Amino acid sequence: MNVSSINVGLTGEDLISIYNDFVAIKEIKISNIDVKEDIRISGSFTKGLTINFEVKVKLNSMENGLINGELTGFKILNIGIPSFIRKTILKFALKSLSDVGINYDKGRVIIQYKYLLKDIPYVDFDIYSIYCAYGVFNVELRNAKFSLGGELKKEIELLNFEKEKVPEFNEEDISKTEDSYTKGREKIKDKLPNNAKKYSDYIFVLPDIAALIYRLLKDKRVSMKTKLVISAAVAYIAVPCDIIPDKVPFIGKIDDIAIGVFALNVIMTDVPLNVVLENWQGKNDILIVLKNVIDYATNFTGAKNIDSIYRVMEEVLSV
Repeated sequence: MNVSSINVGLTGEDLISIYNDFVAIKEIKISNIDVKEDIRISGSFTKGLTINFEVKVKLNSMENGLINGELTGFKILNIGIPSFIRKTILKFALKSLSDVGINYDKGRVIIQYKYLLKDIPYVDFDIYSIYCAYGVFNVELRNAKFSLGGELKKEIELLNFEKEKVPEFNEEDISKTEDSYTKGREKIKDKLPNNAKKYSDYIFVLPDIAALIYRLLKDKRVSMKTKLVISAAVAYIAVPCDIIPDKVPFIGKIDDIAIGVFALNVIMTDVPLNVVLENWQGKNDILIVLKNVIDYATNFTGAKNIDSIYRVMEEVLSV
């Protein structure tokens, strides 16, 4: 059955019912929705700990099949929970919402309602307009389709609103760094036997890695956070005794190889590729092979545990 236009008025109770029946995110429980000039939502988010929250969202317009709004208020009610834990849980909550089509960025809210309702085979529609008035969320629907047998098929893709900065550069235009290591490397290479020269890039892998780390620590384009991580890893390897006791969970049993793999993985993932290539003395193909080896080694050494802890801390500090 098709209907060209429908006007629907939804109360707070109606919105809770729709959420529980069709949207429900496991970690997020909605206890109350109050419709004023904005929509006020009370609920809790559970990820190990339970965080109670109150949110105010003002839905402003429809554009290109997306509901656009803004976050006008947000409160976390668990006063006794440390701030950094609350921030971490908030980060996980926002990630859970983005997975179902509700995106948030610097106060702006974007709802991909088509994706949000994609698993409902009984109804499909286009939202033409929205507004809140007199305790009711009013929605004008167009091109509504109904199927009592649940035969509607929807192929909706989740849009990604995260801005990924992909550096544009031509690999041929990369200007390799030249310093005293470059000159010394060439002199040693010239003294290699002829049958060994063709393997020189593999022979110099370890010195090239050391030179890469040294150069990145001096490069102003590398973030201070990444430099601190690299420096800490080098210091750990250089110190002859164990800094971290074996009894420390997850990372107490790590060795120097795991620390080294972790540091190289941070370089490969956090430093722009053009910066790495400029500071890499060997052939670019060798660097690609090295990256694949690092990816493999990360999963089979203690580097994976270190990287997991590092990424969690990175999430906390970035909130």
